[in-house]
Parts: sequence; C-alpha cells; structure tokens
Amino acid sequence: MPKPNLKIIAWALIAAFTLLPLVASAQGVDRSLRIVVNKENKVATLSADDLTRIFLGKKTLWDSGTRIVPVMPEEESPAGETFLSGTLSKSVSQFRTYWKRLLFSGGGTVPKVLRTSGQILDFVARQPGAIGVVEASAVDDRVKVLEITN
Repeated sequence: MPKPNLKIIAWALIAAFTLLPLVASAQGVDRSLRIVVNKENKVATLSADDLTRIFLGKKTLWDSGTRIVPVMPEEESPAGETFLSGTLSKSVSQFRTYWKRLLFSGGGTVPKVLRTSGQILDFVARQPGAIGVVEASAVDDRVKVLEITN
C-alpha cells in the first residue's frame, strides 16, 4: 500500500480551512447573525436572493399570501452594519439612499428598525409575517431560525 503524500494532505487541509469562511459567507448571512421568523411560518429555508429582496422591499408576500414584515437592528449598530454590508452588499448610507429613492417614487415599506435583538425577537414572536435579523447568541425558542441557502 503506498504511503500518503503528507505535503498534499497538508495543502488540502490549508486550502479547506482557508476557503471555509468564504463558503460560509457566500450563504448570504454572517455567522454572528440569524434570520428568524414567527414559529407559525411554514418557511424553513430561504434563498440569500429572496432574503435580499425582502429587505429591499422587492418581495412583500410569503407563499401563503401573508404580508412579510421585515425587522432589523439599527443600521449603525454592529449587527445592523454586518447585515447591510454582508447580506445586502450596502453601506448604511447606500441603504438609506436606496429607501429614500424608493419611497420618493411611491414604492415599498422600509424595514422596521428596533434597538435590540430582544426587541426583534419579541416583535417576530408576536407578528405572523415577521422576519428578523438578530445576533446568533440572542436566539431563543420563541421564534424559528431559517436556513439561508445560495
């Protein structure tokens, strides 16, 4: 039986651990955040594209016909900035400008902004169509965590 080439194995491991964070971030949501919905929502997975469309006001209804109510942390909070830059690919000023233009043209409803993950969890737990962005460490059993896919 031939001996395994340790150099090849070492390079493969280095490549795998180097690329792992890139694969994780390609899912659209930073690992420090979770996307949550009301427990009654039938959705279990959501594409990163649909998530972006929801928070940019382009997707407004769940498949069930229920109105989607997006809620997020304050834009300038660490969680808010992480979500905007990592998921929506927008800075705080780009996000605000986007919504000002959309509202000026008569379209869309700006995502609700709350101060803490606890407030977001409370809101999502009470609102059937809600979808929220929270810090991973704050998630509890009042809500359902969505799997975000490419």
